[in-house]
Amino acid sequence: MKKTGLKRQVLGSEPDFPFQLLVAARAVAEPRTPVFENTDYHCCTVEFVHEGSGYLEINGHSYTINENSVYFLQKHSDNKYWQDKGDPWKKLFFMINGEFMEYLFRIYRLEKVYHIPDCPQLKKYFEEMLQVKQGIGGTGSRAAIIFHRFLEECHGLLHKSLERCLPAELLELKNFLDNNVYEKVSLEFFCRKMHRSSPCMIRLFREYFGSTPYDYLMRKRIEDAQVMLRYSNFSVKEIAGRLRFSDQYYFSNYFKRKVGVSPQKYKKDSSSVVERTS
Repeated sequence: MKKTGLKRQVLGSEPDFPFQLLVAARAVAEPRTPVFENTDYHCCTVEFVHEGSGYLEINGHSYTINENSVYFLQKHSDNKYWQDKGDPWKKLFFMINGEFMEYLFRIYRLEKVYHIPDCPQLKKYFEEMLQVKQGIGGTGSRAAIIFHRFLEECHGLLHKSLERCLPAELLELKNFLDNNVYEKVSLEFFCRKMHRSSPCMIRLFREYFGSTPYDYLMRKRIEDAQVMLRYSNFSVKEIAGRLRFSDQYYFSNYFKRKVGVSPQKYKKDSSSVVERTS
C-alpha cells in the first residue's frame, strides 16, 4: 500500500486527553500490496474507499468493500483485509485510540459495526481529519469533535436503514420510547391507542430489537444518566428525578447493576478524567 508522503500526517498527541488521532492519511494500493492481518488490534482504524474495491474479514464476519463505503477495524478485533487486484482501491483513513473513542462507540451502539456501504456523504469527515495539522494545539480535542459528528451520522444512516424494515406500529413504539426518556411512560396506554395487545407488542419489539420496550427505555435512561454524570453539575438525586426513577436509592442500585459502579463513583471517576485533561 503506497502512502502518499505529502498528505500523510503523523499527528502530535495530547498525552492526557482521552482521544488520540494517531494518523490521518491517503492510501493507494499497488500490485504488490500484501494482505494485512491483525490479531487483537491495538487501536481502531476507520477507512473510506473512494475508488476500487476489496475484502474484509473481521471477528467471524466477511464483507465485500466497494466504492464509497466505510469499514471499521475495531479495537481488539481480529481482522484481515485486502484489495481486489482487478480493481485496486484508493482510500482515506484515520487511526484513533482512547477512552473517549470507546465511549462514543458504546453510546452510539456501534462497537460491532464493521461496514457501512454506499455512504459517500461520510467522505467529508476523513477530509476534515486530514486537515488537522501536526504541531497545532488541541489535536485530540478537535479530532474528537469530528469523530463525534462522524459517529452521529453513521448511527443516523444505520437507524434509517433499520426503520425502513420495521412494521409501522413498532416504529411508532420506538419513537414513543425515544421521545419520552424524561417522561412517565405507559405501554398499556400506547397499546390501547394502537389497538394492539401489550404482550403482542412486547414480543414483536423483542424480536426486532433484542430487548423488551421497558429494557430499551431503561437502557436509554442509563445512557443519558452517564452523560449527565460526566458533563453536568446535576446531583445524583436530580438526575434520578429527571429520568423518572421513583427515588435516588432505586436509581443508584439500578445504575450500579447495569454499569458496574455506583453513580457517585462514576461521577467522581469522570471528574478525575476532566481535571487531568483541563
